[in-house]
Amino acid sequence: MTKFKKISEERIMILVKKLFTLLAVISTVIILGCSGAVSPDFGKYKMALSNQMQDMTDVLFAGHYNQFMSTYVDPSYIKSMGGVEQALLQFDNTEQSRLYADLKIAKNITPFYDPDVNQMVYQGPLLIKPIAFVQKSGKWYMMGDWFKN
Repeated sequence: MTKFKKISEERIMILVKKLFTLLAVISTVIILGCSGAVSPDFGKYKMALSNQMQDMTDVLFAGHYNQFMSTYVDPSYIKSMGGVEQALLQFDNTEQSRLYADLKIAKNITPFYDPDVNQMVYQGPLLIKPIAFVQKSGKWYMMGDWFKN
């Protein structure tokens, strides 16, 4: 019986060592995989956009929709719409309220960052639509996708 206990204890120790080795390998892969996926600029960009979203909600709350469009929305979208005045025709009271609410929520969401296209996307179950920002010449602009029905 002693020999059986000794063999069982040895097997258990071998299994425990293998389990710890496996966990160490998996943890290393996860840590290395996660650290490689995050850009060193992500935190800086996230903070800048959080601050900008506060400014955006302030401008919307004050009813300065022309200023909002010309300051924060991707100029290529504005151009495709035929200018700020034409873009504003699509941005009615309902859309203004929805965007205001979405921006307030998005400030508290960790965005997905795609460094290949300098784009941050905020999405979540509480957002009506995802909100995407693109960086152009060092400035973040809300992409026109949100405004398209």
